[in-house]
Amino acid sequence: MIKLFATTCLLMAAAVPAAWAGTTQDPLEVVQTAVNKTLDALHSHTKAELASPKYVNHLVSGIILPAVDVDASARLVLGRYWRTATPEQRKAFVEQFKLLLIHTYAKSLTEYADSKVRFLTNRDTVSDPFATVYTQVVRSGQQPLAVDYSLLKTPQGWKVYDITISGLSLVTNYRSTFGQEIAQTSLQALIQRLAKQNEANNKASAS
Repeated sequence: MIKLFATTCLLMAAAVPAAWAGTTQDPLEVVQTAVNKTLDALHSHTKAELASPKYVNHLVSGIILPAVDVDASARLVLGRYWRTATPEQRKAFVEQFKLLLIHTYAKSLTEYADSKVRFLTNRDTVSDPFATVYTQVVRSGQQPLAVDYSLLKTPQGWKVYDITISGLSLVTNYRSTFGQEIAQTSLQALIQRLAKQNEANNKASAS
């Protein structure tokens, strides 16, 4: 589920901040612009560049994260544990969650370079400050993949806080996985485990 989220999230990330900077674009326009810019970015980089973990991590930080409301996603992922977390724990979790997403996205960057996206505009919904954009990712020789983008209206414009793939929500998936881990250990233990995992990923990318 997490890998599917990462690969499809690449199809909504903007290559430049302008795709997300203003509130004049509606949710559909934001996602459409971002999809086109992301596919163009994938096609404009060489295989050697996309094979470099360090280069790809840098690309992900500049392309994907500006399109995602990481703070909102982190709050939803922790659920009830966010309410009882200290300010320090909240800050630490958001940072480690962001680094985890960077690595996950980077590993899957080229997965959907040759895919096409259909926008199911007759299903889109907007109930300010929330919206959902429905799409299908069309892959050669495979069934279309249903991808629904949940957006939140922020001062910087509409941003994605969750993606549902074939009925499976990223936020729900992470909340279940992390919730079980916290119940067995603690939130602090989860943060420390993510920090070690992210440190190992960074070392592997730098080597």
